[in-house]
Amino acid sequence: MLVLVVEDEPMIAASIQWELEDAGYEVLGPATGVSEAEALARKTRPDLAFIDINLAGHDEGVALARDLKARLGVPSIFVTGQLAQARQARDAALGVLPKPFNFRSLVQSVPVAEALGQGRQPTRLPHGLELFTPWPVAQAS
Repeated sequence: MLVLVVEDEPMIAASIQWELEDAGYEVLGPATGVSEAEALARKTRPDLAFIDINLAGHDEGVALARDLKARLGVPSIFVTGQLAQARQARDAALGVLPKPFNFRSLVQSVPVAEALGQGRQPTRLPHGLELFTPWPVAQAS
C-alpha cells in the first residue's frame, strides 16, 4: 500500500515515514505543503494520505484532502491537533488521529482505511482514531 504523508514538522514527518516503512508500507513524500503533495499524488496515485490540517501556519490540509478525494479518489486521515476543524470537515476525510498520537495507532490506521475502501467494516479501531463514518467500531486499548 502506498501512503502519502503530508506534514510540515520535519521530525514528525520523518517519524511517520520511518514507522510506516518499518511496518512494510511504501511512503510517498513526506510532503511539507499542498503543491508538493498534489504533485506527488498526481504523479504516483497513493492509496491513502495522512494529512496535517495546519501546514506552514495555514489550515490548508482540509482543502487538500477534499481535492485528493475529488480529483484522484484518494482517501485521507487527518493527523492533527486541529480537532474542531477536522470534525467540521467530515466530508473530506475518513477520520482523524489527534496529535499527539501513538505511532502504533498511526500504523494500525492503515488497514482500517483499507477495509473502509473495500466496503468492509473494521472490527477494531486503533487507540485515538476517530472515524467519520456511522459504523460502530470497538476502540482498541
